[in-house]
Amino acid sequence: MSRYSQSQRLNLGTIFNFRDLDKNVQVHLKNVYSTLSVGLIISCVGAYLFQINSLLQSMVTSLMILSFIISLGSSLFIYFTQHSRETLHSRLGAFFLFSFSTGIGFGPLFQVLSIISPDTIPTALLGTALIFVSFTLAALFTRKRYYIYLGAALMSAVSLLTTFSFMNLFIRSPAIYEAELYIGLAIFCAFVVFDTQLIVEKRRNGDTDFVWHTFGFIY
Repeated sequence: MSRYSQSQRLNLGTIFNFRDLDKNVQVHLKNVYSTLSVGLIISCVGAYLFQINSLLQSMVTSLMILSFIISLGSSLFIYFTQHSRETLHSRLGAFFLFSFSTGIGFGPLFQVLSIISPDTIPTALLGTALIFVSFTLAALFTRKRYYIYLGAALMSAVSLLTTFSFMNLFIRSPAIYEAELYIGLAIFCAFVVFDTQLIVEKRRNGDTDFVWHTFGFIY
């Protein structure tokens, strides 16, 4: 069954379906969030390499073009390669290559941001990592779907609030800036819940391609 035909079977009822998770779906979610977390780390490594390597910085135009080609090629490979045990490692490798090239591609942007507002990048990366780690742990330890959302959201919120409070002792950011961060966090978490619901229903419909589901989080 094609990805397009499967997506047509998903509707608004899917988003608000809170049946308990079975073991297979739980393992599938663990694979998705774990793969996404590793991809985030690899992207950070790529962006960091650009910032510390003067050679990469000197060839920024060529590097951006190469990053685009690699990202496009790896994403097309993931899409057109059938999910199976034989292709699992190659598709995971393509996803991690996509993550690394994307990190390299965003390197120039991160470099500019580090000059304008040095605290923005570590705050954003830490916040994103905490959210996905929270959802991964929740998927590992509970099969009640609404507990996953409630527990992971609370873990993410508490972790980020603690982190931001500590950082604000040194940064002294304005209240409006803090409000924007929390509103952005709420919206981001809502999208994570939305995508998780879709992934759960796709898995219930027999789609076991967790690599493509992980890739779907990026878009």
